[in-house]
Amino acid sequence: MKQPEKNEEQMLIANAKNGSIDAFETLVRKHQKSIYYLCWRMTGAHQSADDLSQETFVKAYLALSRFKEKLSFFSWLRKIAINSSLNYLKKREKEVPLDERMQLKTSNTDSHNPNSPANQLRMNELDTKLMDSMEKLPAEQRSVFVLKVFEGMKYKEISDHLNIPLGTVMSRLNRARERLKSSLSGFLEEGHHES
Repeated sequence: MKQPEKNEEQMLIANAKNGSIDAFETLVRKHQKSIYYLCWRMTGAHQSADDLSQETFVKAYLALSRFKEKLSFFSWLRKIAINSSLNYLKKREKEVPLDERMQLKTSNTDSHNPNSPANQLRMNELDTKLMDSMEKLPAEQRSVFVLKVFEGMKYKEISDHLNIPLGTVMSRLNRARERLKSSLSGFLEEGHHES
């Protein structure tokens, strides 16, 4: 089932390598949302995520001749985006997110009626508090947390992407979770009393 889509992407990559701007633009359109959200989760700011996702595609275009077709194109893009985001976070102090921040929508809530206005408001508050708390994490903890929780990567994949030992991935993730748990504890306890 997935094979035709994969073959189509391989054809687009081959055409882009041969100089087809249209083929590369199609690849960008296919992956730009995912790359943008990854950058946004890493930085917590719309403008930075927008800049970093554009930077990712520029870097990918310039390095396209070195891309190995046997690899996953999205994984390759994601690695470029992660590295760009980490470099950005290392260069700059914490950035104040723009007010037009997008709200994360989570589909798996334990509530009986997740669509009720009260639950929607609560989820929006939790999303905002989570993003605010994530912005306070050190870059190395934030990156591991984003890759594990939002990108669904396995520990080994994170280790390979960030070029750090597996134990370091686990300890950074554990420290990130502890800091977030501590930061959100008051808000989460309120929620348990309401259920």
